[in-house]
Amino acid sequence: MNFFKKGIIICFVAVMLQGIASGAEDFSKLKTSGDELWKDRDNIIKLKACIETYEKALGVKPGDQIILSRLSIGYYWLGNMNTGKVRQEAYLKGMSYGEKLTAINPKSAPGIFWHATNNAAYCKERGFVKSALNIGSIKEKAQEVIKIDQYYYRGGPQRLLGRIYWGTPWYARKKGESLQDGADLIKDAISKYPNFLLSYIFLGDIYWEMGKKKMARETFEKVFTIPENALPEFMAENRRDRKEAKKKLKEYFGLE
Repeated sequence: MNFFKKGIIICFVAVMLQGIASGAEDFSKLKTSGDELWKDRDNIIKLKACIETYEKALGVKPGDQIILSRLSIGYYWLGNMNTGKVRQEAYLKGMSYGEKLTAINPKSAPGIFWHATNNAAYCKERGFVKSALNIGSIKEKAQEVIKIDQYYYRGGPQRLLGRIYWGTPWYARKKGESLQDGADLIKDAISKYPNFLLSYIFLGDIYWEMGKKKMARETFEKVFTIPENALPEFMAENRRDRKEAKKKLKEYFGLE
């Protein structure tokens, strides 16, 4: 190989390495920016900016599982903050990112859980028939997550199952899927992670449906005894759920 050819190869390798380094730097900057916005995902403006930033980062590093999981979660949040077609499309996007996670790792608890959670929300938007056709597979996904990572997302699969039992008409509930069974699942999550406020919201709803109004009120009020920053990584969830507890107390008990 002559000197000229060697020079070309060396230049080519140098350019390639520079491109890789530049890509890594771009990804790091985008992820850092997205992570900062992620802290305030309960703010729709910051959530949208976070999603946009993470998707740009994913363009640099398509297989990053942390970003894929956060995008699946982020679109679920975005769906909850919107209505109509925008809401449905957000849940579908959340499902697609969950699928990308399980394509990388079929045993990805975040991938399975957030696909199921977005799917449940999407089916609810589409109506009873859509829900009835998909509810079995959603429950199976929740059970699968329990086997992989029993208390993923501070009791996420327990809450998902409990919420499904609560939302199922009494005549359609199967054995082992009563309101009490749902309450027991969520109490199990609370026993493990007592500072994750969403569990109290779901449990309070079940107690109300069971006619246990005093227990429902006490459960919603329990939320205000737990600081928002009790779980620093879930402060956005806890801020959201303190507001939700206040709404429940007003809706069910007329309390301001």
